[in-house]
Amino acid sequence: MTTKARIDIPLMSFLMLTPVVGIAGTAIYTYWTGFELWMPLLALGMYVAVGLSICAGYHRFFSHKSYEASRPVQLFYAIFGAMAAQNSILWWSSGHRTHHQYVDRDWDPYSIKRGFWWAHILWIFHRHEAPDVQGNAPDLLKNPIVQWQARWYKVLVIVGGFGLPTLIGALFGDAIAGLLWGGFLRLVVIHHTTFFVNSLAHYVGVPRYNAEISARDNWGVALLTLGEGYHSFHHRFPSDFRNGIRWFHWDPAKWFIGTLRALRLAHDLRSTPAALVEQARLQAAPRVAGTAPH
Repeated sequence: MTTKARIDIPLMSFLMLTPVVGIAGTAIYTYWTGFELWMPLLALGMYVAVGLSICAGYHRFFSHKSYEASRPVQLFYAIFGAMAAQNSILWWSSGHRTHHQYVDRDWDPYSIKRGFWWAHILWIFHRHEAPDVQGNAPDLLKNPIVQWQARWYKVLVIVGGFGLPTLIGALFGDAIAGLLWGGFLRLVVIHHTTFFVNSLAHYVGVPRYNAEISARDNWGVALLTLGEGYHSFHHRFPSDFRNGIRWFHWDPAKWFIGTLRALRLAHDLRSTPAALVEQARLQAAPRVAGTAPH
């Protein structure tokens, strides 16, 4: 970046307090009031809906256009993606496109070259210039669902991300437990698993398809993020709707997109020919063999 960014105190405070409430608060409250199965199931259900909206929606559909999705699917992504509290589709996708364009260089907003913790979370603590949406996201500026979500983003975060699990908890007789498990605890997990893609997947693993940049295939990150851990492949072939290309690769986002196609809610899924994938692997292999693990 060309200018020194200022600390965003409200956002930093939010990201520091949510783990306290989400982890310690949930544990203490559950200890004193009792545990029921619906609580972790609520957290898991919210995690899956919100996580898929980030992985398959914000990332693979809106940022990279790796497939075409119907309006109802886009609306689902817009509503549940907002509940991740990672900013609007427009802001997130434009910033992510900048990351791909300038990966590991100064204009990469969460460059791993500035350190693991910068890439993981410290970059978010700073106020940065607004993403160049006019320059790199004109397609999203024309999307009415993206524009609608940008206008109502904060309402969706509060009403959906915290109000919905509170309401579900109330239906089970404990609104506070719903808020803690489905709201705060789920949010902490979503935040830091997503952040691992920017940090751990650029730090530990195998740069299997392009050893010239920091992106690495990391199966552990894939397990935590619904399939986003095969990051060397993704950076080499960002328009592919898959991250994990092998049958045994854990990639629920890929399977979700495939299900949408079977239901005729998605089409034109873009995948890289196997010959090009193998060519990239062979080109990277000499440097991969000589790359010492971090």
